[in-house]
Amino acid sequence: MRILPLLFLVAAGCQDTPPGSLDGLWMSQGYGLFAEVGDGVIDVREITAVSCIPWDGTLTRTRVEADGSWLMEVFGDPAGARFSLDSDSVARLQPNGTVSAILFSRADTPPPICAQPAQDTPRATFEVFWHTFREHYPFFALKGVDWAEVGDSMRQRITDETTPEELFGMLSEAIAPLKDVHVSLSGGPLGRASYAKADPELGAEVRTSEAFPILEQRFTRALEIIETHYLGGELRPFCNDHLRYGELAGGIGYLYLDQEGGYTDEPGFEATLEVFQAALDTVFTALEGARGLVLDVRKNYGGSDILSLALASRLTTTEYLAYAKVARSDPDDPTRFTPRQERMVPTTSRPGFSGPVVQLTGPYTISAGETLTQALMGREPAITRIGQNTQGVFSDVQNRQLPNGWSVGLPNEIFFTEDGRYFDGPGIPPDIEVPVFRAVDLEAGVDPALERALAVLTGTEG
Repeated sequence: MRILPLLFLVAAGCQDTPPGSLDGLWMSQGYGLFAEVGDGVIDVREITAVSCIPWDGTLTRTRVEADGSWLMEVFGDPAGARFSLDSDSVARLQPNGTVSAILFSRADTPPPICAQPAQDTPRATFEVFWHTFREHYPFFALKGVDWAEVGDSMRQRITDETTPEELFGMLSEAIAPLKDVHVSLSGGPLGRASYAKADPELGAEVRTSEAFPILEQRFTRALEIIETHYLGGELRPFCNDHLRYGELAGGIGYLYLDQEGGYTDEPGFEATLEVFQAALDTVFTALEGARGLVLDVRKNYGGSDILSLALASRLTTTEYLAYAKVARSDPDDPTRFTPRQERMVPTTSRPGFSGPVVQLTGPYTISAGETLTQALMGREPAITRIGQNTQGVFSDVQNRQLPNGWSVGLPNEIFFTEDGRYFDGPGIPPDIEVPVFRAVDLEAGVDPALERALAVLTGTEG
């Protein structure tokens, strides 16, 4: 739904907006978003140098808070985002479940590109695809990919007679070398293309749609081994089975978490958070007096960073920096970013654990599983990480529309530690390296990483 015609807004944008009003025209700082705001609706368009495409959805105001901020309905969630003013010239959009906001600056007129009609041709689709990555993706140098060269090569191959199947194949070919699971191409009936880092047991090019069913078999077998050989009983399930808890020998607790979300069938993020907090209350009450804790996120496909911080808060009695987040801000310069938004690991009065913790990680510790890992790096006493490097993707995913109805997902943010490090690409390394979920170990019915964790926590490490 469009709230006001663009031609009207070009004229009206130069008029004064009443102080304290959220209505008007706004351009995001980074993220490439233009917003028309009025009558309780935010109409968003995705901007590149060659395109102005309506966002797939409309933000509708559901309530005005006492401070003047708006709660917005997003994809059926009546509190899916909050829109508020920092000043008369700066607003912030805070999606629920995320750790930072998208800042907007007031604009006098819409971007000129919005006056040009969109074209649905293979060439136009490619140009929007290519410019979207050029203007937002921060990691071409890190991944050793020359995006300009990719564009030059593809333009010689794509014509207006290129079939959808051919175009999907070429765009998939373009993103494959990035080996970034936060990068994806969704082509409707043609499927979805996304690629993970090389896995020695799966091959150099790992397409997630092919790899993840194989991995699920590995993970199922790994849990069977843990329950049979190390716990002597089944894990207690919570949160639609995504959180599980049991007790190992020697007074050691074992907590398995495979994603940050999907914990309830009730709609809205608040319901998810409530279910998670209640589960953590039960788990950490059971941990009282435990000698140590194994936190297993070797299979964790991510979700909400807010849920990661909720777990991290149960493991500290002192507030500390989880990470500082920035977004790429200049379409021509991949080294320029928005101002840092810092996020702390909060303390809580709810049940927690301050004793020794070992965290198990691996290449399928992904996204919010990695921000959880990063948030725990500042914990005292320090957590020992055992396993392998995490996948190396931290940013929220931008979902952007293409002219032909397809969409792409890509990261545009970096999560920094207090001392300025980030781990995109290589991932967060373990303190003690032990291969995880190898076929040979699964066949033998053993879990070397878990055994090493028990040795560390019980003081029996040789």
